[in-house]
Amino acid sequence: MRDPDPAESSGSDQLDEAVEAAEQHQQADEDADPNEHVVVRDPETGRLREERAQ
Repeated sequence: MRDPDPAESSGSDQLDEAVEAAEQHQQADEDADPNEHVVVRDPETGRLREERAQ
């Protein structure tokens, strides 16, 4: 993916991209497994813990 050139990009294009990204995010939330867990590393101690994905 390349950085958009502000001279080539219109406000409408940016709005379309923002709406598409929001729709993809919403779909991912709906498709998420409610029992899914992730492993998180504490940056200070380096310890790992498992928690529910959000």
